[in-house]
Amino acid sequence: MQQHLLVLESNTTGTGLLLLEKARDLGYAPFFLTNNPRRYRGLESIDCPVVTGDTNSIVGIQEAIARYLPQRNIRGITTTSEFYLEMVAQLAAIYNLPGNSPEAVAICRNKARTREVLAAAQIHQPRFAIVRTEDDLDTALRHITLPFIVKPADDTGSNQVVLCHTAQQARQHTHCILGQNTNVRGQHTLCTVLIEEYLDGPEFSVEMFTWRGETICIGITRKGVTGKPYFVEHQHIFPATLAPHIASSMQESVRLALEAVGITSGPTHTEVKLTPDGQTAIIEINARLAGGMIPELIRHTTELDLLEEQLHVAVGEVPHLALQYHNYAGIQFLLAPAPGIFKGVRASETIREPRSGICEIATTMPIGSRVSLPRSAYDRLGYIICTAPTYEEVEQRLHNMLAHVEIVVAPPEEENSHD
Repeated sequence: MQQHLLVLESNTTGTGLLLLEKARDLGYAPFFLTNNPRRYRGLESIDCPVVTGDTNSIVGIQEAIARYLPQRNIRGITTTSEFYLEMVAQLAAIYNLPGNSPEAVAICRNKARTREVLAAAQIHQPRFAIVRTEDDLDTALRHITLPFIVKPADDTGSNQVVLCHTAQQARQHTHCILGQNTNVRGQHTLCTVLIEEYLDGPEFSVEMFTWRGETICIGITRKGVTGKPYFVEHQHIFPATLAPHIASSMQESVRLALEAVGITSGPTHTEVKLTPDGQTAIIEINARLAGGMIPELIRHTTELDLLEEQLHVAVGEVPHLALQYHNYAGIQFLLAPAPGIFKGVRASETIREPRSGICEIATTMPIGSRVSLPRSAYDRLGYIICTAPTYEEVEQRLHNMLAHVEIVVAPPEEENSHD
């Protein structure tokens, strides 16, 4: 009997739908469960059954499984979407499939719970306050020094993450978050705000993979982030160059954090900051592969395909995590220079030459979309990926690329005009 892999929704850009193609290439029989197939550009071209159901309900998903796969064997369940990690963990437990415990994933999804668990384990992180009421906010304002970060406890992609300099800004943004009852996927939010001490230091992410309780470090990514008050990741370089003792300390801090929250299986993407005194501060733990095309950077650098390894683990097979670094890889995200209507990207022939090191250039925002100055990852328009023998060369190439790319954004009043 053919064994099926259920893929529950996915992220809408980057490596999302690529998982379906890889699953079929590996000999699994994937089927994709979604509440809105139109959300995914290119889904219609993938040779994979698409099942429509209420993916925001455990009961709804079970009904869809019973309706479409009554006599078929489900070997595993997975997702590339942050918003469906809890659903996947719960379903894996219900159907006795491989995966992390629902409790561990719930802690990671709820950044307020992550903070509480890390505090109990005495793991270094920013000072924080959890806000659900006006009284909670008053208490936070008395105990955490401005400026500080105000963000939702359960969103992703730096959405609504804002550095607030005044009490009035903090109140306004807190009330805005608390007033939003659903997220972009139509799920109920926690209606919880996390206030965090602002740590001014370089940002990294530590890519780990756990199998049967043993965790190995795939590598550390250096992140470039836009200026305050918003924090949009506009550049990644893998692997980061760090002094050996700093890299070792960073990896150990993340291992302890993963142990504290209860991660036992699969990929994780932990965002950290390096403080001026050389300590690693845990910012977020994501119980999934990194977004932002970081798995592609890792593939270009090591030939290790983490999407494939995620699939192996999802069906209970041993992952193949042999690491050998060959070069460095980086990604530069394309951001709107001004609000308006996105008309596309013009790239000079220079960056398409083999010696430029360009591996891929792509747009992810549909032409004709209304765009704004970047406030979150949802505002990114596309990306360029390059490789080079050294970190410094990758960094220079990413910088040089921007001089050879024109991001075309028409003024809003031209939206209805004819070209």
